[in-house]
Amino acid sequence: MSEAVDPAKAATTLMQALSSTFADMVFVDVEPAGPSSAGDIQDAVRVAIDVLRPISSRIEIECPASLKARIEATLFQASGPGQHGDESPEDSLLEILNVVAGSFLTCYFGAGADIKLELPRYLFLAEEEGAILAEVSADAEGEPMRAMLRSVRYRY
Repeated sequence: MSEAVDPAKAATTLMQALSSTFADMVFVDVEPAGPSSAGDIQDAVRVAIDVLRPISSRIEIECPASLKARIEATLFQASGPGQHGDESPEDSLLEILNVVAGSFLTCYFGAGADIKLELPRYLFLAEEEGAILAEVSADAEGEPMRAMLRSVRYRY
């Protein structure tokens, strides 16, 4: 479904979603960086969320384990111990991705868009299904990161 996505608009919107989500949720400034800065992220952690509507796709975030640990510390220290119910610190990056995806899709397709997402998950292997429609490299206060929108076809 790559014909329905403008790569330049998608990249700009994805960067805005990353920047605003990180600023609002974990107080980290995320700014665009050159592709080489996020080219080979050491000790990388990857998360993905599949988008079923309005376009069949996948949104991924890749960052170093040190940034993941910083996100966990910020989200879990902010409200104090025992206030997260069944959540664990491992859910922190997944929640960030969920918010990034919602923000991206709402900004790209409009506030009235019919959005349907699967549950976010960690990617442990070199799972690179689908063509990259848009990709952004970013700097999160000295930590390299990358976000991608991939075209993925689902069979129902």
